[in-house]
Amino acid sequence: MKRLTKKLSEPKNLLFVGIFYTLFITVALLSPVSQIPKVEIPNLDKLVHVLMHALLIIIWLGYVYLGDKSHISIKNIFVVLFICFSYGIIIEALQHCFTLSRKFDFFDIIANGIGDLLGLLSFGIVRNRVVH
Repeated sequence: MKRLTKKLSEPKNLLFVGIFYTLFITVALLSPVSQIPKVEIPNLDKLVHVLMHALLIIIWLGYVYLGDKSHISIKNIFVVLFICFSYGIIIEALQHCFTLSRKFDFFDIIANGIGDLLGLLSFGIVRNRVVH
């Protein structure tokens, strides 16, 4: 398991994981709702948005961090946060414009933002534990 984790944490592999995960989210969020299994749990979709964006931020911050020889500037953190948050807004707009079974949901954007911040916090905690 350590070997797999070490291999995945190489910058070029993490770039591949980031691109694959971003494409996966894009396809999942632009697919018709009829193709997604129906689960009757209140606000489950918001929790999914939070978790998807938390992982998205962790992956891309990890890529930037490891790509810069285990360093990350505040500027780069804000760039990653801005891009990931903007990506969430763009996906919501695309859902509204290009799908019949999905609509723009402002609360999904809030959930995405919460996920972005939780991902940033999680990344910071893990990074500090590993570094120290």
